[in-house]
Amino acid sequence: MRVKVLLELIGCKVELLHFSMIDDTVLTQEFDLVAASHGVPTETIKKLSGVFSQENFLLLAPKAQRSDLLEHFSEINRLLPNSVVIYPFFANKEISTLLEGVLELGSDNILKLPTVLVVDHLPERLEKITQNLKGAHIKTFKAGSKLSAIEIINQHSIDLLISDFTFEDGTGLELFNKLKGMQPNSRCLLYTSKPEQVSMIEAIRQGVEDVLVKPVDDNSLLQSVHKLWQTELLKRHNAELVERLQNTVDALIEKDSLLRVIFKHTPDAIILFDRTGKIIETNDACELLFEKPLKEFENCSVFDFFDTPSINRIKDKISTLNKNRQFSCDLRLLKENGNEVPLVGSFNEIDHHGEIALAVIFKNVTHLKEKEDLLLEAKDMLEEEVKARTAQLEHAKNVAEAANLSKSEFLANMSHELRTPMHSILSFARFGLEKVANDDLNKDKLNKYLSRIEQSGERLLSLLNNLLDLSKLDVGKFPFNPQKHNLINIIKTSIDDVSGTALERNIMIRLLETGQDIVLDCDEEQINQIMRNLLGNALKFSEPFSEIDIQLSVQNNIAEVAVVDRGIGIPECELEKVFAKFEQSSKTNSGAGGTGLGLAICREFVSLHQGTISAHNNEYGGATILVRLPLNIDLPQHLATEEQTMKLN
Repeated sequence: MRVKVLLELIGCKVELLHFSMIDDTVLTQEFDLVAASHGVPTETIKKLSGVFSQENFLLLAPKAQRSDLLEHFSEINRLLPNSVVIYPFFANKEISTLLEGVLELGSDNILKLPTVLVVDHLPERLEKITQNLKGAHIKTFKAGSKLSAIEIINQHSIDLLISDFTFEDGTGLELFNKLKGMQPNSRCLLYTSKPEQVSMIEAIRQGVEDVLVKPVDDNSLLQSVHKLWQTELLKRHNAELVERLQNTVDALIEKDSLLRVIFKHTPDAIILFDRTGKIIETNDACELLFEKPLKEFENCSVFDFFDTPSINRIKDKISTLNKNRQFSCDLRLLKENGNEVPLVGSFNEIDHHGEIALAVIFKNVTHLKEKEDLLLEAKDMLEEEVKARTAQLEHAKNVAEAANLSKSEFLANMSHELRTPMHSILSFARFGLEKVANDDLNKDKLNKYLSRIEQSGERLLSLLNNLLDLSKLDVGKFPFNPQKHNLINIIKTSIDDVSGTALERNIMIRLLETGQDIVLDCDEEQINQIMRNLLGNALKFSEPFSEIDIQLSVQNNIAEVAVVDRGIGIPECELEKVFAKFEQSSKTNSGAGGTGLGLAICREFVSLHQGTISAHNNEYGGATILVRLPLNIDLPQHLATEEQTMKLN
């Protein structure tokens, strides 16, 4: 019994069994320690040793006076040579140390024991009780009088007072009342030799846990201490649990209040509803989003506010709640005015008073949709710009390829144009030298040779002048000196300049005047060259004995000059192309010669005059070149254009 109490004091759960109760049910249970008394039969020990390790056995030896029991114990000890033996003369402290060693208990696993104050006026009894308690590893103070006990109480925290009922300077009950006044959680055990004279009811009323009768047995004292302390620990544990529970409740109340505030005042609309869609609760933001007073949500369904595709999406997600406890989906909120508001709903399954419900947070994504639409629009615009830029690059590529082809054709024509007059010059020069060397000085022949040389030189000079003019125009360095001039006089001068060619081909050039002078701002030399080029082309591509008309008119301060021939005309698809550099009409670039620079130079000169030039086919089957020139040139604009051209070059 002493071992049982000591095991309980160090926090062990002890099961006390008679050896006859040992059966298979007991043997299948898990025990950390088996303590066997010396009277247990050998067969029972063999059963136990077959299941439990010898190191977990504790053998209780008999007293030396019982020789019959000693022989049986020796037999048990031989069966369990590695077991721990406890002899009757072991003190409680030694037994407790052995028990802790066998069970391998650390300080954290040992039950917290009380601090005890023992008060007795008899030194022998005081010392015996003190040693018995200390042997059980209980911290113990001792006092022989009430006065010395009070001194100890003032200096130490006392959990349990064990006192004689009466002593020389007072009673144990008085001392306990003094202790409770100073340390309210302390407990008390009293012992007396005259229980019939002690008022047990009064003692218990004042808080005494138990009254023992002298002489006090060691085991009885330990059992009473164990019982009292277990009760006290249970009370303290319960008090701690109550305090924890109260703290938990307070924390939950505070958390619930905080969540309520967050739920109520969060800017996003939140709705709690059951699986059928019936609304359980809403926050304040729902009133603004759904434009409905909060009290009117009570009899509504969450499905009342959305379009059919949104409702179907929500129901499909709810049907898979067992797999997905939370989900999100895009929704369309229907307004009374017919508008739709795009929302994103975040749904979560919750427990609402034991029933499955859902909480949804609605976020208005109108601004995000607007940004998405803007991005899509910007994407489309960017794609269009890329397509346009690609088309521009493709056009530029085509233009570059066409220019390269024109350049090749120009070089071919140039080689012909340069070679032909140079060949004529060299040939007729050789003919003349041969005649001189042979003293054949026929005047007519020499005159013919020299005339041909002069014509070829003029042709070559005209070609070189065109090239030089074009290069000057390209770099923006061609001189431009606009002055007030009479356009009719300039045209007449141009007609005179080409009259020889017209006479040779029997072509009549007619100037159809308006009957009044046309005075405009122009560079006389450039206008003259424009007209010479246009008339030269008209003469070149007109049939002999035909006519060329020059028509003049003035409309809205714009002078119009039309050169109308009766030649071969220009294909419709080439009416603009003929003004490009190195370009010629497909009808003219094979038979009549030319470099394709004349009309390009004309366009550049007309542009300097802030005018326009265009080609058309006329009713006679020939071509009409129309030049439109302003009567007054905007000089600041001309200077700005010239400056920009120079920067680009």
